[in-house]
Amino acid sequence: MKDKSSIYVSIFNRKGGEGLYTKVINENNKKSYEDLFNELDEKEKALIIYYKNTLNWLLFTNFNILVCTEGGRFIINLSEIIEVQLALHEEYEDRITDKEKFTRLKIKTKNKDCFILNVEEGKPYQGLYQVLHFIVSNR
Repeated sequence: MKDKSSIYVSIFNRKGGEGLYTKVINENNKKSYEDLFNELDEKEKALIIYYKNTLNWLLFTNFNILVCTEGGRFIINLSEIIEVQLALHEEYEDRITDKEKFTRLKIKTKNKDCFILNVEEGKPYQGLYQVLHFIVSNR
């Protein structure tokens, strides 16, 4: 699979952007998140991080999405993603109706698993949604 790192970061910045907890990984901030990079294989590059605290974070790489929610961890391979949508049911259940306040995305993989990603509301949410939409659309 061709490395599309620069495309992913470009879409994220153009269609959304950084927030308080969501950053594009660069030389200036890489040290802050180094512990999370230990899990990456040598060809894997950290691109975007949502880091709320040690138990709640999401690391988007050129190959995977690594997720830690309340200490529970899972990895989603980007090549396995077949569908991405707003997690409307979950948002409405919590009485969140303003799309600017949405924080959850629903991802479906080839083997029919569904995952809910928690991300930062606003620009980071929009940016990550657009990157995932690009991945799904470019199969």
